[in-house]
Amino acid sequence: MRPKPALRRLSRLHSPLSTRCLVALSLICASVSPAAAQRRTDPNLPVLSIGEVMRSAIRWNPDLLDSTDVWVTAQVNERGVASTFWPQVTPFFATDRTADGFRTRSYGLTASQQFLIGPLLQGSAIVTRAEQTLDVPEPYTSDFRLSLTQPLLKGLDPAVTAEPMREAKRATSTANRQLEIARRRTVVSVYQAYLGVARQMETLRIAQERAERARQLTEISRGRFQAGTVSRLDVLRAEQQQAAAELAANDAQNLMEDFRDALRRVAGLPRDLEFDVKTPADLPLTETDLARAVEGVNDLRPEAVEARDQIVDAEFAVRISKSLQLPSLDGVVTYESFGAGTSAGDSLHLRSPAVFFGLRSQYGLNATLLHAQRREAEINLDTRRRNTKLLEDDLVRDVRRAYRQLDALRRDYDIAVQNKAVAELQYEVAQLRFEKGLSDNFNVVDAENLLNSTRLLEVGSRFDILLARLDCLFSSGRMEILPFLQQR
Repeated sequence: MRPKPALRRLSRLHSPLSTRCLVALSLICASVSPAAAQRRTDPNLPVLSIGEVMRSAIRWNPDLLDSTDVWVTAQVNERGVASTFWPQVTPFFATDRTADGFRTRSYGLTASQQFLIGPLLQGSAIVTRAEQTLDVPEPYTSDFRLSLTQPLLKGLDPAVTAEPMREAKRATSTANRQLEIARRRTVVSVYQAYLGVARQMETLRIAQERAERARQLTEISRGRFQAGTVSRLDVLRAEQQQAAAELAANDAQNLMEDFRDALRRVAGLPRDLEFDVKTPADLPLTETDLARAVEGVNDLRPEAVEARDQIVDAEFAVRISKSLQLPSLDGVVTYESFGAGTSAGDSLHLRSPAVFFGLRSQYGLNATLLHAQRREAEINLDTRRRNTKLLEDDLVRDVRRAYRQLDALRRDYDIAVQNKAVAELQYEVAQLRFEKGLSDNFNVVDAENLLNSTRLLEVGSRFDILLARLDCLFSSGRMEILPFLQQR
């Protein structure tokens, strides 16, 4: 292929001076390549890897610590509620003095056991000593009672009695799921802040290189203006380009510090810790294909599992409200025995034991409140079912959105790489024409701006792909915490 006329004219204008310019140009263009230009870092700053930051965040993230406190509180409350279904024993001692100055002392214990299936077992053992002026042959008396109460209508459903225990367990499972969600969101937040710092470091490097090239362009334009080969407009254009590059560098520096502060907070790092980061090459997990991600999302996302459990909660509420609408009817079996003696030990020999069986019932004439509670529970059940179906559909849509975004970003990255190569060639040609005196610096400034935007687009697309892959893992529910903690 024959060279183009413009390039043939450029090849005939080589001279020792132009050769030196080409050498300087090649050095400048070499700085454009990311492989050739390493990020300027302070060697005295500690470099925190993504694994180190992640382990710190899982341990010290303030929001995660709050979620952990809620989970621990729910566990403590569950143990407290469970203790109400253990045998309850209460020793007591009481003394009383009558107006005549006689003292009566009573001591003993009461006990009860509430069974989860409904029956209530209650008992008491009391010994009483009465002081009298006259000699009483048996001053000690004892009283033993044991009763078993079983609901027969209202409260017959075991769910009524066991509901406090079930609610406590549900609170624990809800807190556990919220803690898992908080862990996953912490992983996402750490990556967003960490990659934000790394991206701004790349952006700052690009801005500093751009500012250096703009400074050189300004010096060359001023020299050629003094030589009379370019106009004052070229100098002003170069100075404006240099100012714009310095502003971009300042903005990148400020934004990098913002991301550093965000990373300090999300990882629980000291607020004044100075550090550097190194860009992670890849994620520790690979996202699955779209079909599998959509298929299992409603079983892997804690939000969907919790929503289905809330339907069960609403079903229990309806079941309990129906039971509470029934009239109260309890069957009671009671055992009673009494004793007396000259001492406490003698009074424990029981006399005249008796067993009684009876029924106890009551029913309020105004049942409007109970009916309203049942209707409220039924409406809440319908709402839970409808919202759960909507949530499951939204989770599927969220997975599809994340995978579409990932595909689009990968296409954008391919385009950005191609545009970057074209922009580098365009900048090289424009710079060469300017140094040969074939044009003013307008084309150099235009090519420089295009090169800067394509480089930023390539860097941004590279980091956005990592975040989009992370979003796919999160939205599909396949984000496992352990592989992220095991990173170096």
